[in-house]
Amino acid sequence: MTKDARGVIADWMVLISAVGLFLSLFLTWSRLSPAYVALAGQLQTLQGVPRDPTAWQVYSAADVVLAVLAAGLIFVALAGTRRGQICTLVAAFLALAFVIHAAGAPPTNGAPTAFQPSVGVPGHVAPSPTPGSGETVAIVALVLAIGGIGASMEAA
Repeated sequence: MTKDARGVIADWMVLISAVGLFLSLFLTWSRLSPAYVALAGQLQTLQGVPRDPTAWQVYSAADVVLAVLAAGLIFVALAGTRRGQICTLVAAFLALAFVIHAAGAPPTNGAPTAFQPSVGVPGHVAPSPTPGSGETVAIVALVLAIGGIGASMEAA
């Protein structure tokens, strides 16, 4: 494969990853356990808390940073300089670390603990969040971006 062909493929990888990263922000990023949702729904403790929040609903700044990174990836794919590639590559690694952390410790987005009486002794059901599809898509997009930028830098 020629350097030019490798560069074109790498640029397409980065472009596709940018679209995937941006779209991931609109997917579910945190899911509350079904037992918790059922109990909290009865107790009406989830008023105003989205059941399947997107990144826009969960984060106040990280979502904007990821959207800016997606725009940066588009710029790097279309007309990136070596310096831009390096900066975007570092940002993609940092974003990947953040998203992996977010998948390992999904936020509850303010969901309180729900109390459940059991056998005369009050108990509680924690939100027990699990990661949503948004984190998975973001991780795949960021890995693709890192691979694409690396291949693009190698082809240059």
